[in-house]
Amino acid sequence: MAQLLSTSIAAPGFYGLNTQESSITLASGFALQATNCVIDKSGRLGSRQGWMDRTTASTVVNLKGIHEFINNSGVSTYISWGDNKVYTGLATLTERTPVANITITANNWQGVTLSDRAYLFQRGHDPLVQQSGGSLQRVRDHTNASGVPPQANCVLSAYGRLYAADIIGDNHTVHFSDLVTNNGGGIKWSGVDGASGSLDISKVWTKGGDSIVALGAFNGFLIIFCKNCIVIYGDTDANNNYLTPSTLRLVEVIEGVGCIARDSVQNTGTDILFLSNSGVRSLSRVIQEKSTPIGDVSINVRDEVSEILATEPIDNIKSVYSPQHAFYLLSFPTSQAMYCFDMRGKLENGASRVTKWAGLTHKGMVNTVDGRLFFGQTTGIAEYDGYLDDGVPYRMLYYTNYFDFDQPTTTKILKTVGITLIGGSGQAFTIKSGVDYSDEYRSYNAVVKQTALSEYNTAEYNIGEFTGGGSTDKIKLALGGSGSVIQLGFETEISGNEVSIQKFDLYIKQGRVS
Repeated sequence: MAQLLSTSIAAPGFYGLNTQESSITLASGFALQATNCVIDKSGRLGSRQGWMDRTTASTVVNLKGIHEFINNSGVSTYISWGDNKVYTGLATLTERTPVANITITANNWQGVTLSDRAYLFQRGHDPLVQQSGGSLQRVRDHTNASGVPPQANCVLSAYGRLYAADIIGDNHTVHFSDLVTNNGGGIKWSGVDGASGSLDISKVWTKGGDSIVALGAFNGFLIIFCKNCIVIYGDTDANNNYLTPSTLRLVEVIEGVGCIARDSVQNTGTDILFLSNSGVRSLSRVIQEKSTPIGDVSINVRDEVSEILATEPIDNIKSVYSPQHAFYLLSFPTSQAMYCFDMRGKLENGASRVTKWAGLTHKGMVNTVDGRLFFGQTTGIAEYDGYLDDGVPYRMLYYTNYFDFDQPTTTKILKTVGITLIGGSGQAFTIKSGVDYSDEYRSYNAVVKQTALSEYNTAEYNIGEFTGGGSTDKIKLALGGSGSVIQLGFETEISGNEVSIQKFDLYIKQGRVS
């Protein structure tokens, strides 16, 4: 009688996607497909949440970006933009587009807050300012304005002032506003004694021409992201917390890696993530490695991301960091793809665990101070919430790596698979089995047992540490087919309930040696 063998995959997909190395040498925790999934705090692969419209007024605004403006009293205002207009509000969007002295021809604003004012910058446009309780206007039209603010494409609010760069015809100069302590901040772009000014970084580029893409602040340093390098400045005065232009010093120029998309830059508090021409990078890792970095947050999906970058307009690429969900989202709306990088820890190769979200076209994202995650949509602002996409089900997929029970020359006859699922009361799902690297799968349908959901498995509590409630069901299915190498898959429609995969148990019989 042939011997019955078994293997268990505990916490399937725990290591996330790995499409770079699809061989049988991959650890069982990797996935070759993990679509519309997240990795929860318990290490389980589960369904992502969906999105729900929060803008209830019937209108088409084609939002491309959102900024949360928090005034000095702690009151939040959502500023959004699209169709060459600027809006405020959430449930109802009220147009605030300035009518005086400006014509808006693009929708690539970058928003920042400094003191009690919100600022919007984009290339080829006069920057805009909104004071708490005031109207949106050009910075130069403000009653306290001085100097000429740069028509810059990237802006940073840090250390008591604004920093702006990437102007048409000048992609190598960083401009500094006056300090907020001088009743200036972002509305004053002239001053004395180094209160405002500029910095030409072309003098420190070591490998010819480059261009500034984005700006960041980290550990008291000014981080200037160029396409092919990263330039870091500090202050020569240890007691100066404002990085005054006249006392700046060059700390380091990191060659061999740069940033290609302004809105990919996200500060996590302990690190800065950004998109380079070879994938998502970690600033702290780059600094540690000094020379051309080998650490790559997205190395396990590097070729996938590179293929998307070949066709995705750079200005369309958006990102957001959510500390509540512990993930960094990178959106490619033209390709209707998002990559979700888990920030709870790194794998041995320095990568973050990653899953892919499909069918989404979010064109602007913001994580709010109260922990909500908002997306820009054609009809307004949507929130990451529930388990439907605007009332429509979406499909969750998980496929294991290929495995051979450490017996590559022996034929395996599939007998039974057991799957342990969390949540999804009454959920229909399909188990797929494939052999010998074929893309033709056998399908086996099943349903999770019907149970009453826990009181705490509701939208009110199904956030943060409470995520992952619900019942547990263990289901066994008889399988057919045989081959030397085996792959399992799981597919289901997410239609209101979350589902997490706890475990796979596969039983086979040994066949002949090939």
